[in-house]
Amino acid sequence: MFHKGSTAVLSTPELPFLVAVKKAGIYSFEEGEWFLEYGLSQNIYKLVRLGQYIFGIGDYGTILRYDPYQQKWTHTSFPTTQRLWDITGNGTGLIVTHGGSNLYVSANFGSSWTVIKPFQSLGASPLIRALLYDKDYIYIGTQVNREHGGLWKYSMITRELTLVKKEEHSMISSICINDDDSLFITKGNVQLGEGSIEMTNSDRSQWLKFDQPISEKAFLDLFMANEKLYATSSKDEFGFSRIYEVDKEWMTLLPIETVEGHGFRGAGFDDQIFISSPVESKWIDNRYEVPKLLH
Repeated sequence: MFHKGSTAVLSTPELPFLVAVKKAGIYSFEEGEWFLEYGLSQNIYKLVRLGQYIFGIGDYGTILRYDPYQQKWTHTSFPTTQRLWDITGNGTGLIVTHGGSNLYVSANFGSSWTVIKPFQSLGASPLIRALLYDKDYIYIGTQVNREHGGLWKYSMITRELTLVKKEEHSMISSICINDDDSLFITKGNVQLGEGSIEMTNSDRSQWLKFDQPISEKAFLDLFMANEKLYATSSKDEFGFSRIYEVDKEWMTLLPIETVEGHGFRGAGFDDQIFISSPVESKWIDNRYEVPKLLH
């Protein structure tokens, strides 16, 4: 009945996991039980809750919005053939996603949109891969671009674009800011095999790289579970990726589990972890017991 893989997962206080099953739709998952919430043939690569709504974005500019109170799904798409990887915003109506090198911005929870071209003045505009909204800034991580690749921030107040960290050979695949204002990024290049996780403190003056026991081509996602930060990786030469616990105190990465295929997304609910890979999904309800593959 189900595809083996999934491409995105979200945890909410009301529901342990909402899962984008590969080319099948959005399912709720709780204690091994699945329920179809919305059928969909396009893959969804990010699910996020913003305000009262749940948003999903994916293939061919697809954007979903779900209103839990009215139990209503809205399915539209932007005029782009690009795969949408990320979406961000706040609880008062601001929603930001992307297409190619452009930002799509809404001030009313996606009822209407405007286009912002943050890289318009650059000669070779990079493609957007990751987004995070924080304190009136949109942090933008790009795909590999030797001239203008890296981590940027765009002010929603002044419209000023600032380069935070230049990357000539790596994409920035996810961005996270924790409670003490430390900023984390995952990086990688599947062709060159130079994956890493780096962080900078609130003053943004110095970047520190986490020690890693295993060389990874790329790290793909960062997520919180039970007040701990975790990361997922791309698959290795044997077809498996790893889930890491990110230890900020010791600046190390602790591998805790593997999953077949790229570890696209992860989410945590209490002491449970759910990992989405297009090949298989893995539910870990106790780190010290055998995890469950969700085929």
